[in-house]
Amino acid sequence: MKKNYILILILILSSVGRSYSQDKNINWINKNVHPLSSDSAMNELSFLSDELKGNSIIGLGEASHGTKEFFDQKSRIIKYLVTQLNYKSLGFEMHTSTVDSINQYVLNGKGNLKEFVSKMGLYNTKEFFQLFQFIRAYNAKQPAVQKVNVFGFDKPDYAGIPLERDKLMADEVIQAQQKSGNKTIIWSHNVHLAKDTTMANYQGMGYYLKQKFAKNYYGLGFDTYKGSVSVLGEDGFIKHDFVAKEGSFTALFAKAKYPVFFIPFNVKSSPFSGSKNTITNIYSSWKEQTDKSLPIRPGLDFDGLIFIRETTASVKLDLQ
Repeated sequence: MKKNYILILILILSSVGRSYSQDKNINWINKNVHPLSSDSAMNELSFLSDELKGNSIIGLGEASHGTKEFFDQKSRIIKYLVTQLNYKSLGFEMHTSTVDSINQYVLNGKGNLKEFVSKMGLYNTKEFFQLFQFIRAYNAKQPAVQKVNVFGFDKPDYAGIPLERDKLMADEVIQAQQKSGNKTIIWSHNVHLAKDTTMANYQGMGYYLKQKFAKNYYGLGFDTYKGSVSVLGEDGFIKHDFVAKEGSFTALFAKAKYPVFFIPFNVKSSPFSGSKNTITNIYSSWKEQTDKSLPIRPGLDFDGLIFIRETTASVKLDLQ
């Protein structure tokens, strides 16, 4: 009987300890994050000026390729980086030939933008269409040397060699950045942009970019707790619901008082330094994975993260 009492006491103390630790982490989050709204205002993004001092290239991640709110927030960040911090090149995890046509549109107004965007798979959405419209309107008022160019860093041949694909995509990004000399933004999945091997369990594109650019490569992850997401099926976009598992980083972030926020990982006071846990991870095919999460080590894999508590599935662009 005495042993049972001791066991119960140990379990109670363990539970209290976990609760205290979680409360401490949530308090730190509430005090240190930058709350974000869901509108298009850019003034609340001024913290990026300090985060990106000396930066040459920033990776904007996403936990899925089919989340509307990721697209909204990333588009807003891109507009800020272009208009306020002089970023002039924007790369996408898309085939180079597909984005080449869009580049001609944003630089010179040539071609049918809806037709070009319709070839972008899960990125065939209103948010992408409107982003390219913004870049075109911005470029129309700029001299040639100040115009924003877009490029793709993926190729059809890379799909058949998945373990080499990330190195090849990194080479494409490095070549484009060195050719232009521009401060560069790249748009890709979290798993490709992570700076270390925790997520993919191999050296991803972000790993190679870190090797090349060191501290001048900034990895910004994106995470969401629950909602719906678009993935690709035989008939195009398919919507699925999801919720992150309890005990994850994602579930912890969801307990913060802000529904949308930026959390810095590269600060000395962060309670997450050296820790490892999971965030949401959804691929283009729903059946490709049973566990919709992957581990990260904050500060090592990403310098910061945008968290959105509840998100919705992206919607295919209407060609009419």
